[in-house]
Amino acid sequence: MKPTATGSPLPVILLTGFLGAGKTTLLLRWLEEAPSTGRRIGIVMNEFGSESVDGQLVRRPGITVTQVDGGCVCCAPDDSLDRACRSMAREGQCDDIVLEASGLADPDNVIDVLTDADLLDVVRLQAVVTVVDAAWFLRPEGGAGERVLVRRQAEYADVVALSRCDLLAPGEAEAVEQALRAWNGRATFVRLPFGLPDLPALLARPAAHCVADDPLPSGRGPASGEHLHARYRSVSWRFPVPIRREAFETWLASLERHGVARAKGFVRFDSSPTTVHVFQKTLGHHFIEKFPAKPDPETFGVLIGCGLDVEAHRARARMLWAPTKAMPGLAGM
Repeated sequence: MKPTATGSPLPVILLTGFLGAGKTTLLLRWLEEAPSTGRRIGIVMNEFGSESVDGQLVRRPGITVTQVDGGCVCCAPDDSLDRACRSMAREGQCDDIVLEASGLADPDNVIDVLTDADLLDVVRLQAVVTVVDAAWFLRPEGGAGERVLVRRQAEYADVVALSRCDLLAPGEAEAVEQALRAWNGRATFVRLPFGLPDLPALLARPAAHCVADDPLPSGRGPASGEHLHARYRSVSWRFPVPIRREAFETWLASLERHGVARAKGFVRFDSSPTTVHVFQKTLGHHFIEKFPAKPDPETFGVLIGCGLDVEAHRARARMLWAPTKAMPGLAGM
């Protein structure tokens, strides 16, 4: 086993959370603070689907970003995560690694890979930070499978970051935290956007997960049955031309009616065809803003949902730039 470029295992923060919970937003805040710590963060990014949106959002000069493709990192083919970690260590361009797992990833499987004996000289799993959308948690609707996965993600967390607390009524954040503490009484809780998990403090603490066969705390046993993402599908496509913004926002607003849990991507509008915009949608809310970095990314869209009809969604998307060629019966978005 060859040592890392630094001579010791690289600390890893595993960042988990369901689709749209706010993992990338948290990671971006960490990147903003990184220069003041004097440490270089490397990022291993995993997204469900064939196109990477979040990976492009976190790219910065001097930041090493490695993509784990092939589906959820918990079930990625071959040794994708192993190779990504070794590549980070070999290049010696970072002092710490943040692994952002897909929103559908089961943390148990990811922890098993990161704590495998063959990787102990390469990386050290320092802590698991899980982002839980507090506003979503309070909603009575939603599939049971999704809540099972959110519970598993919370149970494995050393830090639980409650996102979108600024959208809650008085007392609601306390209610969410109390419910989550019943699942994981040992975790530290932080409320976003008001607070932020202290990355230097996480890196300075004793490693939370040392070897793969450590006994799990009570209630944190292995998964049973199929993984949630076995029922989820993603669909992606390229935008060949700039499109009308009004039609695009109407399309975005319609997505949840067609079983879409998450939408994201890059788009150009005909009113400003030289400008790339990033769009994201979850929980009935969406935002569209100018993409600040250069070079401009390709324009494409990604949808994720349970049992998506791939061809139907591609047809609806084509209506944005070629409405006369859309499939019959799909004019109503």
